[in-house]
This record gives sequence, C-alpha cells and structure tokens, in this order.
Amino acid sequence: MKKTAYSYIRFSSPEQAKGDSFRRQLSRTIEFCEKHDLQLSDTRFADLGVSGWTGKNIERGAMGDFLAAVKAGKIKPGSVLIVENFDRFSRLKPRVAYAKLGEIIETGVDVVTLEDGKIHTKETLDDFATLISSLAIMQRANEESSRKSSMIRASWAQKRKLAIADNKPLTNLCPMWLRPKADGSGFEIIPDRAKLVRRIFKMAKEGKGKREIMRIMNLEKIPVWGRARRWHETYLYLLLSGRQVLGELQPTFKREADGPVLKNYYPAVIEEATWAAVQRQRTRPTAGPATGVNNLFSGLLFDGYHPEHPMLFICQNRKNGYCYLQSDYARVDPLRWKAKRPRGAGRMKGGKTLSIKMIRYPLFEKHFLQHFENIDFHETMPVKTKSEASPLAQFEAEQAENTKALSNLIKALEGGKESALVMTQLEKREAAGKRLEKQIEVETLRLKHENHAADSFGEEQQRLAELIEATTTEARLALRSLFHRIVERIDIYAAGLFDVPDHLKTTVYPDRYGMMCYSIKLVGGHKMWIWWDGCQSWDEK
Repeated sequence: MKKTAYSYIRFSSPEQAKGDSFRRQLSRTIEFCEKHDLQLSDTRFADLGVSGWTGKNIERGAMGDFLAAVKAGKIKPGSVLIVENFDRFSRLKPRVAYAKLGEIIETGVDVVTLEDGKIHTKETLDDFATLISSLAIMQRANEESSRKSSMIRASWAQKRKLAIADNKPLTNLCPMWLRPKADGSGFEIIPDRAKLVRRIFKMAKEGKGKREIMRIMNLEKIPVWGRARRWHETYLYLLLSGRQVLGELQPTFKREADGPVLKNYYPAVIEEATWAAVQRQRTRPTAGPATGVNNLFSGLLFDGYHPEHPMLFICQNRKNGYCYLQSDYARVDPLRWKAKRPRGAGRMKGGKTLSIKMIRYPLFEKHFLQHFENIDFHETMPVKTKSEASPLAQFEAEQAENTKALSNLIKALEGGKESALVMTQLEKREAAGKRLEKQIEVETLRLKHENHAADSFGEEQQRLAELIEATTTEARLALRSLFHRIVERIDIYAAGLFDVPDHLKTTVYPDRYGMMCYSIKLVGGHKMWIWWDGCQSWDEK
C-alpha cells in the first residue's frame, strides 16, 4: 500500500507570488512522489506570503495546522511531509526549528527535504552527522533572514534620516483626512474630513462612546472614507486613540515601534489638550446604557477599606430612587460568608458585616454635587514640587548614565577588546536603554495629560456650574464625561475612617468618628476629603 505524502509550500513575500516559486515547489513535490511511489494527498498545506523567520507559519499558519492535525491523529503515522528545504519549513533559530521538526517525526511522520534529497526519520533524528548538517542549514537560513531584516531596517532608518533632513515625507501614505501635496513636499488637510474629525472628538469629549458616535454617523449617512460601507467602532477607536491627529508619526518595523516619534510630520487637526481629555475618559468603563446615565461616577467609585474593589451600582427602580452603592468586596468577604453559615437546627444566620452595607445612590450624588460645585481648585489644590510630582528626572539621569556607559563599551569593542564580558554588558546596557526610553515616553505623556487637565480646571469648573442643575440625558452624559476628565477616583468609607491620617486627627477627629466620608483624588494626585456633615479637608503634602 502506498504511503500518503503531504506537500508544504511557503514563500514569504507577496512579490514571490507573482513569480514561479509556487509552481516550482509543487512540481518538484509531484516529481518526488512519482519517483518514490508515494500517493500525494489532495490536502495541501501552503503559507503564501507568510514569514518563516518570525514563526508565523508555525504559530497560526498552515504549518501550524499540519502540526495540529498530526497531534490530533488526523494524519496517520507512516505518512510523509515534503518540503523544498529547511528554509521553507522554518527560519527560526536552529534549536527551536529542530525541536519543531522533532515534534513531527516523533509522531511517526517522516520529513523529506527536496533540496538535498534526504528523508528525516526517527532513526536519523539522533544521528550526529545528520544533526550537525540540519542545524547548519537551519542556522544559515536564520542568519540570512536576520541579515535581510537588518538591511531592510537600516535602509528605512537611512531613508527616514534623509527625509527628516530634507523635510520630505517618507511615503505618500497618510491618514484619511489628509492628502499628499502635488509637489511631493508634504501633506495637506482635506477641510471637510478634518471638520468631521473635530466633530468626532467633540462628541467623545461630551461623553458619547464610539458606539454612539458610530450610530449617529451612520444615521446621518455621512460618507465613509475608504472601502467600508459604513462607519465601524474599530476605526473610531483607532482615530480617537492615535496621535496622528496631532501630526505625529511613529515609525514601525514589523508592527513594532522603530525609532523616535516624528513630531509635526503631518498637519495637526486636533489640539493636544483636547486629545488628552478624550484619552482620560476613554480608559474609563461605563456601567449600564448611555441613554439613562443613571450613574454619574461609573468607573470612579471604590471601596475605601478595600481600594482594589469598586463600588457596584445597583439600580432596582430608578423612577422611585431605589438605586444603591455596595462594595464589590461583599462577593468575597470571608466574614460575610462565615456569618451566612447555618447555626443549629433552626439554620439561623449570623450578624451582618460592613461589606454588605448599601448606600442610597441619589443621596450620595446630591451630596457630592452640592459640595463639589463650590470647590475652587486653583486656590485649594496644594502644589507639588517637580521631584514629588514625577520620577521623570530620575529616569532621564539614569538614561544619561546608561548612554555614557554604552558609549564606553562601544569604544572598547572598536579598540579590539572584544570579549564575552564586554558583549554581555553591551546587551544589558542596550536592554536598559530601551526600558528607560519607554519609561520616559510613558511618564512624559502622563505629565502632559495632568498638565492639560490642570490647565483646563477653570474651564471645567465653569462647565460644571452649567451642567450641575440640568436633568437632560445629554447634560448628565456631559457631566459624567467631565468627572472622568478631572477625577482619578473616589474612595467611599461607609462607616468613617478606621485608620486616620495624621493630618486629620486634630482637624476632624474625634468629632466625626464613625461618620461616613469619601476622598476625591483629582488628576495629578491632589486629594480632598468630604464628610457627610459637609466638613472638607485637603491633604497637605
């Protein structure tokens, strides 16, 4: 009975699809089967335009499907897998590629490489000569791909450098609200599309989610950019979260950041403050349908006694005011479950615990709005020093020190002092440089958000006064959005403070011991306390 053979064909670039690669690999497979009396299966495995160097063909490509079929028993032992050479099978590091090859062979499926005419079986898998030969071929394939990748990356880096020096674009590709200038000197804004981008950000800042924005745009039959038939949430998410609207471009290589961000590469259509305000509320979860806006503080309320647990919003009857706040900790509170255990034959339950205490939401909202409205943020917020506000200076100092050490190591290599120790230190310093660069980027962006929020407190406070008395859905939606822009979190202490901070012991306690209170942490880390009788206190730091 003939053995069943399966063909595996792979090439990595779309350009190869236009050539003869597929036909050549398939014809060589057919020729081998005829010569060795093998039955070529109609089931073909092919990764066309899929990289073997990144391992995509094994992770989620046809080679991965073949491995899964072998392990599932769908491809029987005694079968044969035919590949042109190990380059087609994988271009991963030799150790990883050989291990994948072993996975196939250990199941009883032999592997044929047409280039050298070798049949790899369980017997040859451990043969020293075959092992060295196979690893050498795999090493060559991996090095070749690494070299090509380095050359491509270096080519793009040089192209980027020259483009920046000449103030010219890298390519004609640009966001959908821009178009290349006729003289090739850059990009220009498409007025009606830029106007729509600003409207989208305005709606987002007013509290509308991407799903609601999508619904409005499709309802108004606004023409879609590109080939899509309608507006989608995914595109709106990318639009609202991307920094291209600010005129920035992050060069990438294989979908990963490659090099510094290029500022002013595109014409900006959105101000930084507007973008930062939308990012703050975009990271907040929302509770319940946007049409009701029952909870103005969704995603902001937490249990002060267990800060990692949010306060759940429970709305039984909004019309009659039967809405409550209860700590999420009640689900896992060991004292609560211990109290629920049956006692004796009568199955009586024990006493209540603090975690199940419920707070009337309408009363909390009224109390919060009443006292929050009259706060003058600019007069009462304590000012943090630069060292207290951010570790950015520390990161920058570490980066300068790391850059100096890296320069010394490179000089040592150039001076002919190559050694394993120098190379190890060089790799560590390069890794530290990448880490510090990312930390500086994240911290710089965070500080920008805080500064924009602080600068806008005056405007937000005026807007707060306009919205606080309004009862329409639009107004409540805008009010919730405003809270998400200026408030980090609100911690509720339903039975007062147990562990009283030192600066409150003399100003508040013991007069208000056991009285419900809550702390409000504003953007930037500034924190204030409000008690149920209206007493207020700012943290002095």
